[in-house]
Amino acid sequence: MKNIYTLLTAVVSAMTTVITGFSQNMAVAPGTTVTANGGMLAVKSDITNDGLFLNTGNSFFFTGGSQNLKGTQPVAFEDVTIPVGTSLTTLTAGQTIVGRLLVDGTLAPGGNITLVSDAASTAWIDGSGTGEITGSMTMQRYYSSAFGYEYISSPFQASTVAQLGDEVNLGASFPPVYRYEENRTASGWVNHSNPAGQLEIMRGYSVNLGSASQPLTADLEGVPNNGKISLALYNNNQPYTKGFNLAGNPYPSPIDWDSEEGWTKTNIDDALFYFIPGTTSQYSGTYSSYQNLVSSDGIASNIIPAMQGFFVHVSNGSYPVAASLEVNNKARTTSDSKSSSSETKALKPLVRLTAGYSDNINSFDPFVIYYDEKATTAFDGQLDALKLFNTDPAVTNFYVFANDGNKLSINALPFTFDTLCTVRLGLKTSRSGELVFRIRDITGFYADKLISITDAVTGESTILRTDNDFRVNLATGDYQNRFFLNLYTIATGTEDKTHVDEEWFKAYTYAGILKTETRLNQGREGILSIVNLNGQVMFNAVVSETGYNEFYPNLADGIYVVTMTSGTTRQSKKILFRK
Repeated sequence: MKNIYTLLTAVVSAMTTVITGFSQNMAVAPGTTVTANGGMLAVKSDITNDGLFLNTGNSFFFTGGSQNLKGTQPVAFEDVTIPVGTSLTTLTAGQTIVGRLLVDGTLAPGGNITLVSDAASTAWIDGSGTGEITGSMTMQRYYSSAFGYEYISSPFQASTVAQLGDEVNLGASFPPVYRYEENRTASGWVNHSNPAGQLEIMRGYSVNLGSASQPLTADLEGVPNNGKISLALYNNNQPYTKGFNLAGNPYPSPIDWDSEEGWTKTNIDDALFYFIPGTTSQYSGTYSSYQNLVSSDGIASNIIPAMQGFFVHVSNGSYPVAASLEVNNKARTTSDSKSSSSETKALKPLVRLTAGYSDNINSFDPFVIYYDEKATTAFDGQLDALKLFNTDPAVTNFYVFANDGNKLSINALPFTFDTLCTVRLGLKTSRSGELVFRIRDITGFYADKLISITDAVTGESTILRTDNDFRVNLATGDYQNRFFLNLYTIATGTEDKTHVDEEWFKAYTYAGILKTETRLNQGREGILSIVNLNGQVMFNAVVSETGYNEFYPNLADGIYVVTMTSGTTRQSKKILFRK
């Protein structure tokens, strides 16, 4: 043990051995099996593999000056580190890495290295490396199902559409590859199936993998992107594209959308939008969104996998709005997540609602309301996420309106001491049937509050809980002024008596005066609210005693919904006001 690098000289023949240590060089003879298992191996000179080199859970450090990776057989590496002062040249094809590649020196892969992706993980290049990769290599992306569209991006320089020819038929009559152009008066999708077409750095593309549901491993090849990268984006306020742009992860590693030092977002809303392929039609799917530690579906996250495309929205303003999305290596993360479906923890008080057909469990579309101290009731691109409409006709489109009319999938609201906060809901259906509205998730102080949904057509309100839903039969349509969500600052905790005792609250009008008779539970106050058919709260009052009351809300002639709430006992009535 005179020198750490001479502890192990691996010139091995006709044996199997477990290697954890340091080597001057390594040569595996023909017919030989060598196993490196669960340790660290530093190699100062060449690796020549002419036999079978099995490497499981082992980290390789190439610690020499100029080194070669050669022989007649490739090596399957776990993690590889090339330190400062080391130059590694790969001479044998088929070398694979299943974990992390960190380059602080120089790597000349020569097209002979593949970053492997499978159902468990995807290999990546660590963005903290200070070195240089001087040649091309391959990166894989595993998909559990090759059904329908996936949004992809290239982690390499000068990638072409031709490289997708292994996965899709570029000559198919229906184009399998599309780019997205924001400044179009019709759909932004444009055929991009010409094999000579470029996969522009930091752009996303939609690729239809086909109609089969079995797993597929796609791959691209080139010189890896590294360092600062920027992309010019625009919002021309076109009728269909509405300022949305399809961007992509430009690196062979995951990136963190929430990285404070990794991004410069100029005139960009701070929301991500992912596409999820449909299960019944290969030409449709759904969208999920992520904003400010909140996920619309509880799945979409801030970690954008390698080779992943995603939508962003250029902020509204004086059109056309020019924007820039710039990213650098500090946004790159060591996470080996290969899917945008990493579960996002509920870090903020929120309520996630869904609506779908009672006969199709896969038809439910979610949106989220959450609390943020900086929020307003109008749309804020740094706190809210717009609604990107699903293209799958089997799935509803369910969303919430901001007070300025914007349709949202994630809506930040301020805390209010007002008795009632009412927000307008939107629901678009592609077929008739029984629709079910329910709370899927609820956290923080929302879990202690009274939440109900009002149907402006029937005038009825139903309390929503995780064990209680609201059901209504609807025809195909776009319902933008029928359903309203009511958030009360009254804690729950007593038996729900809604719709049980119709006599506890009576209401009628005369000459613009609202007259009520209320039988309150002992020791409880009541809250009376009047909401118009657009969901706006027009009047609130506290009822402190059982009995007869008169109210003078000074309302214009019309139909209103009058609601009395006491604890969790609640009753709504549709009333005509006429002076």
